Amino acid sequence: MTSPGMTSGDLKRRDILIRLASACAVGLGLSYAAQTLKHGSGPGEQKSGKVFPNLGKEASKVTHISLIGRSSQFELVKAEAGWILPQSDFYPVADDALSRFIKALTDLRYVRTLPPPTKLDAEASQIAPLKGGDGVLISLETKDKAQIATLSLARRGAITLAQLPGNEALYEISTVDWPPLDSPKAWLDLPKFDIAAERIATVELIRPDQDRLDIVRRPDGGFAPVGGTSSPTITDLALILARLEPQAVMAANKVLGAPAFSHNTSLKSGLIITLDGFENAGQFWVKVRTDTSKAASPEEGDRWATQTKGWAYAIPPNFWTQLMAPTPAVLQASP
Repeated sequence: MTSPGMTSGDLKRRDILIRLASACAVGLGLSYAAQTLKHGSGPGEQKSGKVFPNLGKEASKVTHISLIGRSSQFELVKAEAGWILPQSDFYPVADDALSRFIKALTDLRYVRTLPPPTKLDAEASQIAPLKGGDGVLISLETKDKAQIATLSLARRGAITLAQLPGNEALYEISTVDWPPLDSPKAWLDLPKFDIAAERIATVELIRPDQDRLDIVRRPDGGFAPVGGTSSPTITDLALILARLEPQAVMAANKVLGAPAFSHNTSLKSGLIITLDGFENAGQFWVKVRTDTSKAASPEEGDRWATQTKGWAYAIPPNFWTQLMAPTPAVLQASP
């Protein structure tokens, strides 16, 4: 959904809504509503209640969701194993994002019908992205391509506008808790690399043509290279798995070649989690490996393996820079 930042276009749209609201206040909106109600459905028809009153009963029939905006377009597809994102190599969709989305649509209610824009305001009030508007077109379909719910949404300051298919009218609708509608990443069930610092025992960083860097946990809880002293640089390297947030995902077989580094984190439980780093098409990626041979219990390692096997995850450039820094430079950073 479009951000409510006050660009020049937003200011113009805000002025439009102020003029439209003023028109309603002096009776133009009521007059228009009376006229459309008299002639049945059509642009400007007064509506109330839920926008999709039957969605709660029909949600289980949905197998395809598309979201089309002015700058992004993606779809979600229901497969045998669950929902996936085809444009991200059919990666699984996060259950919480999907549930939040369906609940938002189910809870959506009409607030009021806006009077039709004047010819002068028509272009700025357009929200349908297929007509050049700045909104997001949402469509839910069954496996037989039957549409269960379709509408265009856009933000105008603090309010949300909707437009229904075949209807030029704009409706103000209730504010609900939407997941991001213009970011495929927000829908991905990406792994959460949030390993707590107190769980980490040792870390080793292996790079071709570089001396291996071994980092150990100090008695005071900090981290230091073997035979050296602690530093912020060493601590950052030790806590990669506590700080990493993947930026994107793709099939691991698309990332070829030998790894530029292997970052091995050994937990106190005996589980070892390895990140193998690769550079591909101007982005930086890691593949995840787990070793449960010395783990007190294999369950955690098995969960990591189930989620990450067969996938490569994009990491931020600053992480790559840290992980590729020459060993002498890293050690010299220690006080």
